Amino acid sequence: MTYRNDEVATLLSNVVSVKVNAEVDTLLRRQYGVAGFPTIVLAKSDGAEIDRIFGYADPPTFVKTINDYLADRNTLGDYLRRTESEPSMKLYSMIADKYTGRSNFAEAEKFYQKILDEDPANAQGYSDSALYSLADMKTRAKAYAEAEAIYTSFPTRFPNSGLVKDAAFDIGHTRRRAERYDDAVAAYQNFMKAYPASEQAETAEIYIAMCYEKKGDTTQAVELYRKFLVDHPKSEDTAYVKKQIDKIVNPPKKEGQ
Repeated sequence: MTYRNDEVATLLSNVVSVKVNAEVDTLLRRQYGVAGFPTIVLAKSDGAEIDRIFGYADPPTFVKTINDYLADRNTLGDYLRRTESEPSMKLYSMIADKYTGRSNFAEAEKFYQKILDEDPANAQGYSDSALYSLADMKTRAKAYAEAEAIYTSFPTRFPNSGLVKDAAFDIGHTRRRAERYDDAVAAYQNFMKAYPASEQAETAEIYIAMCYEKKGDTTQAVELYRKFLVDHPKSEDTAYVKKQIDKIVNPPKKEGQ
């Protein structure tokens, strides 16, 4: 709907639009460090990036953002220049997020670390989210051991942060992505014991079943998926769980069968 908007269409009439299937054109995807879809990269005629928009944006937001970028406002370059005269935790955080969005993890880490070094007590309220973002970035970079170490340090470094619970949950995710399925199950179980009333505890049950499925114990996986349906009949995830059960019980036939 955004691109059908008259104001958006007028704005883009002065821009050369190119739609790229990044799952096919992986070279261009790597060139711009595209990590998720959809991503809109606004570039100069020589291909140099001005900045980008992540995800979907409604027409007013899209128009304002593109106009800002064309005027070099709220771009990565703008933020970097502003730190020279008005450095702040907020600017460091926004710069780190910009770099992370470009898959430039090395530069992102420098700015997350500046926040942590300059405000270790989280007095300005950015350090806990910087640490969490750093762990998420390490996970995306497949540095799973480093990510887990950061998540594990959360209760000690920022015991009063609202992200302590999320960090505990993400220990399971990090182990699962590292294909340490038994360890992931243990992490999810620990989370459920620590936060039984959390909505994430329900989600953890699905991930536990998923871990058994991933490691080939489909019998246990189906049992856990079915238990989930009994325990949470009104869950928004019931359709997904039923699909997983069907996939295991009725696997698609291979060619020639």
